[in-house]
Amino acid sequence: MIPPSDFTASSLLIGIAGGSAGGKTTLAKELLRSARNKVAVLELDRFYHPLGNRKDCHHVNFDEPAALDFDLLQTVLERLRTHGEASIPIYDFATHNRVGYECLEAAPLIIVEGILALWNRNVRNLLDLRLYVDAPSELRFQRRLKRDMNERGRDAQSIEQQWIETVQPMHDKYVAPSRQHADQFIDGTANLKNTASELLSAWLRSSESKRNEP
Repeated sequence: MIPPSDFTASSLLIGIAGGSAGGKTTLAKELLRSARNKVAVLELDRFYHPLGNRKDCHHVNFDEPAALDFDLLQTVLERLRTHGEASIPIYDFATHNRVGYECLEAAPLIIVEGILALWNRNVRNLLDLRLYVDAPSELRFQRRLKRDMNERGRDAQSIEQQWIETVQPMHDKYVAPSRQHADQFIDGTANLKNTASELLSAWLRSSESKRNEP
């Protein structure tokens, strides 16, 4: 179970979107590391549709909106705000299926992080703040290449092929256009530890102000 935190009805819902390997996950981790129980992070990757026993799982386009269960995400966010907790899926990337659920308890800051966090209108309308983390395409590719080779045991050729066939085209079609909905742009090449510290100070002040409203 994800560690509990004090729930407040004035929780700020914050979306962090941006291209693959642009820095959004690093930013979310820095926020969580700095604020601990004042932040709850909800990864969009948890909301992939289960693929059951499909034999062509490795050919599915995971970078398009249709791959994600935005209806469930909307339900989770609404429940976090109204009940202070929600059951969220555990997604197994080896089998491409949900293998269970766990309880996420709300915090003063609830962060929704993923490449398409700003794409769905219903989800977007629930967010109090919308961030887009930006970084040059070539840098993002080099970061993804290094990550997938070191952490996921993939070879360079397959990573490059996926980037060319789905990652970059879907970025251009869906992810990049979603930046128009952002309230703030974050430089994904900057020191994200410092960025997280600056953002936290502003957000926690805002959360405190909401809590003290009559």
